[in-house]
Amino acid sequence: GLRLGGCVNGTCLPRPPRVVRVQRGISSNIFVDNKAYREFLNSKFNATAIDMETAAVALVCHQQNMPFIAFRSLSDLAGGGSALSNEAASFATLAAQNAVDVLL
Repeated sequence: GLRLGGCVNGTCLPRPPRVVRVQRGISSNIFVDNKAYREFLNSKFNATAIDMETAAVALVCHQQNMPFIAFRSLSDLAGGGSALSNEAASFATLAAQNAVDVLL
């Protein structure tokens, strides 16, 4: 199996990273940081992941008749913790390297 990196500059993720295929991802034009709204999106659309960028890429690719696939790295749980719990910036280089490893 594929082993993804879990540490950068001596700081490690609380759990080993893993590749997961989500049931359905959706894209929003706002940053979703509200537990009740996250639960609504899950119950209404069966959404298991929310981002802010993929819809824009999908629209441009659709307009240009260009196939695409989205690879996303999830950094936090909307409404699941304080703003301080979002470690995306700390692990950006690790996420980028893991994305390359998954793709290759």
